[in-house]
Amino acid sequence: MAKTAVVIDKEYLKHVPGELHPERPERIKVLLDLAASLDGSAFQQLPPKPATRAEIESCHSPDHVALVESTSRSSRYALDGDTITCRDSFGVGLLAVGGFLRLLDAIAAGEFQNGFALVRPPGHHARPDQAMGFCLFNTVAVGARHLLRSHRARRVLVLDWDVHHGNGTQEIFYADPSVLFISMHQYPYYPGTGAARDVGVGAGEGYTINVPLPAGCADGEYLGVFRDIVLPAVKNFQPDWILVSAGFDAHRRDPLGGMNVSESGFAAMARATLRLAEEFAENRIAFLLEGGYELTALSGSVAAVLNEMRGPSGADALAAAAAERIQPLIKGILNVHERFRYA
Repeated sequence: MAKTAVVIDKEYLKHVPGELHPERPERIKVLLDLAASLDGSAFQQLPPKPATRAEIESCHSPDHVALVESTSRSSRYALDGDTITCRDSFGVGLLAVGGFLRLLDAIAAGEFQNGFALVRPPGHHARPDQAMGFCLFNTVAVGARHLLRSHRARRVLVLDWDVHHGNGTQEIFYADPSVLFISMHQYPYYPGTGAARDVGVGAGEGYTINVPLPAGCADGEYLGVFRDIVLPAVKNFQPDWILVSAGFDAHRRDPLGGMNVSESGFAAMARATLRLAEEFAENRIAFLLEGGYELTALSGSVAAVLNEMRGPSGADALAAAAAERIQPLIKGILNVHERFRYA
């Protein structure tokens, strides 16, 4: 079995949005320490390379790319109230996207079975013409577009379990039937999008599935959503690649979320997703770091996912998932989507 690739680099420390900013370099520092401790027989570090402008512009306008590049001339620039850059941020943003693309290329070439890109800044809020929510470029969206254009992928699943809705990813693929976007997020919450009724438009109608969860959901609710919504949708869609926007700010200790997911919960979601990749995508799956701002919770949750990537560590937890609290929500989402078939 091929090793699992881990993309991480000290260069990701250079994006410094401010001393008290939650998306701080220490997020990568703790993951660098984790990566250094990994078993070399199962994991191999893969150095990133910067994305090209053309790769970024597959999902973003030239004006947006130029604006972010222009912030390199300033020691501090506020693209919005939350999204702050320094002189190095543009280069780090290119390296974040490029690191993920290099991981996808390596998996496509059969060099690795799967991988995890531990990069920053995160990306899933970045819209075609706007940076927001700590995000400069939408890394997972550029990755999905890269698979479709360069690796002849026909159907790509983007699964987003960050506590915040991946509004940028949704917008980029809202009319695209080649990408099934599933987002499980706290709602109502930042950025205010992601209602269950938002299902896509035109040819993409039905290919966006939003699961707007109330605050306080824990492992049982998340795994119930996996069992009742995610698994049937993925089996219907039958992706040939799976990309995971793996945010860990739904952790019970995270200061930016109001959820109660544990390390074991993230491990169980990863285990279920890896099994879907085995069943439908010839194990072609890549995880991408999004949020997660409590350092111990972040490191522990990433370690739990990586442990699953080297081989399932436990029984299927979905059968025992308890989702009674959100059964009306689940039934409502299923009713919204029952008319869609991904033929």
